[in-house]
Amino acid sequence: MELDSSDFFSIIYTISNMLRFVGGVMFVPALVAFFLEEFFFAELFGLMGLSILIIFSVFRIVLGKREVRFRHAIISIALAWFIIGFISAVPFLFVGLNPLDSFFESVSGWSGTGISMIEFPQDLPQSINFWRGFIQWLGGFGIVLLALLVFEKPQTAHNLFAAEGRSEDFYVNVVKVARTIMVIYFGYTFIGIILFLFSGLSLFESIFHSFTSIATAGFSTHSIGIGFFGSNAMLVSMFLMILGGISFESHFDLMHGRVKKFFNNPEIKFFLGILIISLLLVLFNLFFLNKENFFEGFFYVVSAITSTGASTFVSVSDFPALSVFLILVLMIFGACYGSTTGGLKIWRIIILFRVIRREIHKAFLPNHTVFPIKVGNKVISDESALKALSYLALYFFFIVIGSIIFMLFGYGILESVFTVSSAQGNSGLSILSSYSLFNLHPLLKLLLSLHMIVGRMEILPFLILIKSFGFGSKI
Repeated sequence: MELDSSDFFSIIYTISNMLRFVGGVMFVPALVAFFLEEFFFAELFGLMGLSILIIFSVFRIVLGKREVRFRHAIISIALAWFIIGFISAVPFLFVGLNPLDSFFESVSGWSGTGISMIEFPQDLPQSINFWRGFIQWLGGFGIVLLALLVFEKPQTAHNLFAAEGRSEDFYVNVVKVARTIMVIYFGYTFIGIILFLFSGLSLFESIFHSFTSIATAGFSTHSIGIGFFGSNAMLVSMFLMILGGISFESHFDLMHGRVKKFFNNPEIKFFLGILIISLLLVLFNLFFLNKENFFEGFFYVVSAITSTGASTFVSVSDFPALSVFLILVLMIFGACYGSTTGGLKIWRIIILFRVIRREIHKAFLPNHTVFPIKVGNKVISDESALKALSYLALYFFFIVIGSIIFMLFGYGILESVFTVSSAQGNSGLSILSSYSLFNLHPLLKLLLSLHMIVGRMEILPFLILIKSFGFGSKI
């Protein structure tokens, strides 16, 4: 179905509301820059925020209130990721990055990927570093969830919530869901700041790394990563990464004393189980090859499965082949659905295993036997299972296409698959050398930017966006 002028006005209305929020949050880094006496950046962020607020408020007034249907919401979300990426790239232009690298850094921040085009972040003005951490924290929370706090129509909020693929149902009112998630997110962020302070980090570094750890994002104020600040800081980061890898709905259960329900959740069981098994496999792999970097191995397992991409003095490429392969698999898997993480999400992996088990059992049962797919106490409809399996197929299809393009530029199979999987899974881990990463061909930087956005919006909105504007008519 082609879009008409009414559809375009509804999309512009929805995007305008999202961008008004982005304009509003720009006053936060403006205040930070002013406090740090970095007055140029205080003025830059302030003027940008004010301009965005005025421009898109005018759009909203001119358009009036619009009905926002599901197709409007899903196209708006897809477009918003690109537009916000461009707008948020502007501050990076003033610290020496070219436009492409600035866009890449911005997209990597908002998507929670953490691949950086800044070689020495420790040399940046603190307000720009704050901006890097802040957009990762906002991206982990979710642009849509933030926007829900200012939307006035329940149906608009519901359509946006559904369009982003959110699954939390601990309240019927989605605006209340957004507020509840905000409280949980703020609470864990504050706990992280306190723990990092006790680990010896400065207040600024504690705030920054609490932002990026709970958001499972991965940026750091130092080129080495969080590992530069020592093992205590790494432990705090791992704790926050695991919290970020668990769904907000499960956190809600835990906070309300429903401990049994929390640990009986099949996704939590799978997440903790695969985490423990992976840690043991890395331990054995390193032990039998007489490697001594056990703690770093554990750290990268947590960093990979939570799609954080936080790093240490030891590079991923320094690990044995089995450990690197395991890290790759964990990046693709991701953690829990409804969390801040990227990747396929464990919920879809569980459904895949349940479908395979059903097909095996059906071979031993009479014809026409009804064999429902169950995950815990939930019965998964065939339609939901088909959607999950379709997403798995699409996810790997995009990785294959991206990897082929990388290999056309001369990169090896492992380098190509690992790099593309890292971008699409919003992980940020890399086995490329620093030189290779910072000197990627411009087309490959654009490719990775696209993978980061597609991975963050979970592919479907991107395909709908392409079809809506006349491309891919046979999709």
